[in-house]
Amino acid sequence: MATTTPTTSAAKMRTLGPGVLKSTDSTLERDFSADVTKVMLNPSNSSDDPVNFLDGSQEINVTSTWNLEATVMDDYTVGGINNWCMANAGKKVRMQFVPTKETGAMAYEFDATIQPIGIGGDVKAKNTQDISWPVSNLQSVPNNTIN
Repeated sequence: MATTTPTTSAAKMRTLGPGVLKSTDSTLERDFSADVTKVMLNPSNSSDDPVNFLDGSQEINVTSTWNLEATVMDDYTVGGINNWCMANAGKKVRMQFVPTKETGAMAYEFDATIQPIGIGGDVKAKNTQDISWPVSNLQSVPNNTIN
């Protein structure tokens, strides 16, 4: 009996980058791509205790919330990312995340609520700060639909 190995029509894309992370909000437009050294959309999943019914059935409420998590390099200039986050904290902006610009890859559009990030760190070092912004309205789209 012969065995066959399944084949796929397209190669899998497993490397993050080069890609894009940017705000597309017309009043808060900003491209974070050159500041980001790590980025991910991270789910947090939770479920309530099951509700048991007399007929033996059971209902469980499962929810997922998302965060944009990233590591960025400090930029101490007037328009740098640290000051931009501080000045716009609490604002909700429409964003795009393109993990790779490869043809056929997926991209993601979502609303993120900007939170301030740290400023500074070790002396004579290129310091990084972590971003953790709540995300809503997350949608996956083919990357050829991204501006």
